[in-house]
Amino acid sequence: MKLKPWVLAGLLGAAALSQAQAAELIQNGGFEVQGVDSYDISGWQVGEQGFLGGVLSQSGTVSEVTGNTTVGAYQGSYYGLLDNYGLAASVLYQSFTTTAVSQATLSFQMFVNNQNATTEIDAAGLDYSVDATDHANQHVRVDVLKAGSDPFSTNSADILQTLYVGGANGGLAANDYINYQFDLSSSLAAGGSYVLRFATVANQSSLQLGLDNVSLQTVSSVPEADTNALMLAGLGVIAAVMRRRYS
Repeated sequence: MKLKPWVLAGLLGAAALSQAQAAELIQNGGFEVQGVDSYDISGWQVGEQGFLGGVLSQSGTVSEVTGNTTVGAYQGSYYGLLDNYGLAASVLYQSFTTTAVSQATLSFQMFVNNQNATTEIDAAGLDYSVDATDHANQHVRVDVLKAGSDPFSTNSADILQTLYVGGANGGLAANDYINYQFDLSSSLAAGGSYVLRFATVANQSSLQLGLDNVSLQTVSSVPEADTNALMLAGLGVIAAVMRRRYS
């Protein structure tokens, strides 16, 4: 029996198939789910330390926390906002779990407004309570943390990957968004549970971090059970045909 080329190609394709699966791991990355200004943000968790600050999902261009002006939402009506007067630290974070991946891409739009003249990054990390004269601490950061880490930790043992540490993206009082994209493929390759964290600390003056369209897209190339079955079946048919052909 002669195996037709198109049949052989199909069987070989089935045998080699490794089904890629795409997944979005971030919930409510556009901050639109609730449709109202809210300090209880669906899909996200919030941490606040200090006296004068807050984290919320809000609309419009005037912060409900400090009254400072922002550029507003990048898309839609709502955006995530970490805002404080100073002497405070805030985190907005989300836990996520993934299987082993071949590709992982994190993207978001972010602005930073700093009412202090300069960005200050102190060894105290996200601790706002250090002496403000000797240890000016006024900056934002974005990290992927290991599961179970303190959301305010800057200990290297807790940080899987640091994506951003810095200050205002411009000299205006209300800076525009910048598009950010990061390849997390190596960090998430083995799969597991992690935390995506956005954080601010300020002990000099007001500081705002705005977020929109947070997305973590992963691609898994691990064959599923039905794919493995199809591969084995394809190989079995090829072997049977070849035995009949050469017997």
